[in-house]
Amino acid sequence: MTMGKLASLGKSFHRLWSVRRRYLNSRDWLYSFYHRILLRFPRLPLPERNHLRQVRLTEVREPFHVRLGTTDWYVLEEIFIDGVYQPLIKLQIKDVRHIVDLGANSGFSIRLWQLSYPTACVIGVEPDAENLEMCLRNALTGTTDDQLKLVQACVAGRSRAVSLERSRGAWEFRMQEPDQAGQESIRAITMSQLLAECRVESPIDVLKCDIEGAESEVFADCGAWIHQVRNLIIELHPPYSSEQFLADLSRGGARFELYCRTPCEGGSELLFLQQAELK
Repeated sequence: MTMGKLASLGKSFHRLWSVRRRYLNSRDWLYSFYHRILLRFPRLPLPERNHLRQVRLTEVREPFHVRLGTTDWYVLEEIFIDGVYQPLIKLQIKDVRHIVDLGANSGFSIRLWQLSYPTACVIGVEPDAENLEMCLRNALTGTTDDQLKLVQACVAGRSRAVSLERSRGAWEFRMQEPDQAGQESIRAITMSQLLAECRVESPIDVLKCDIEGAESEVFADCGAWIHQVRNLIIELHPPYSSEQFLADLSRGGARFELYCRTPCEGGSELLFLQQAELK
């Protein structure tokens, strides 16, 4: 074990100690530390790697499901302990009917939308089949087809067949062009196709977009649909800059107000915007 990994584990333990009361029981809290060991040392023959486990937090009634030794637990904590999407929640927007979640990952953001906007229909878009299965597990018990629609696809600037680059873990699958025969084929669809497929005609009250770089082509030509979006959360990944993104929005004919900006790892940033005409 290198000194760098030891130091990293020390920082992780300090963080875990500070959030221990957010877990309903000490066993789940201790598993959050063990999960990090599994993830940081993937070659160690440790038990329960990739096993499915329930996790309970003090402020959420139903348990979550995570795959041990994957990035699932990081995403869970990011959303429900760190509160990464709280700038939107604090707006207390009303009459939320449609939420579109591009890059739904393992479904933790879907659970947040269901708890925060219980009357809304949530459309979760995720290209990976195993992640989609996790979305179903992490949705609220009793969720109906009218309340949650899951779509296996990548959202892109033009429709085509694509594949996924999977080297960075389940929270950073990236869309790429198929480069060899027999490689997986996943459909890429445009936002207009997605909205037509899911029969969304009224405004999109919340659009969350975290699609690992594909946002640059999605927003390059967004004029056909961007006027429908009331509230927008987007993670921008280099080299797509906030200046380019805001210029794309303006060219699409929508006027958004940026009210929160959060730096992320690797030079990315999370932007929160609200369209002035649709507040």
